[in-house]
Amino acid sequence: MNIIDKATAHYANQDRLIITVPEWDTEIHFFPMTMAEINMMGRIASKKTSNIEQAANMIVTKAKDKDGNRLFTVKDRDRLMNEVDYRVVLRIAEKIDEHFFGDMEEIKGNSNAIQPAEIN
Repeated sequence: MNIIDKATAHYANQDRLIITVPEWDTEIHFFPMTMAEINMMGRIASKKTSNIEQAANMIVTKAKDKDGNRLFTVKDRDRLMNEVDYRVVLRIAEKIDEHFFGDMEEIKGNSNAIQPAEIN
């Protein structure tokens, strides 16, 4: 198996985060972030994007059904921003952030946190 196959297999085998949203009577599945999704979030965000907008962008970019199909399109972002209970959106975004990025603050604060030999 070549290196790209190993890299994509690693991604495919990672656990997903499943968030039950009782207010929407649904489960939303979140897979780890890819470079394309980070790029997409950057494209739909403005230079002055607030935390609220970032939350909506993350949900638009990452929310999928159990089969991996996207639940929202970029066109849905404005409706999330203007027609949806912000508490639900922020709760979802916080769970995503905690699950996928929870240790980033620790890593940023410690330049020796990750040594090449530790990356698995």
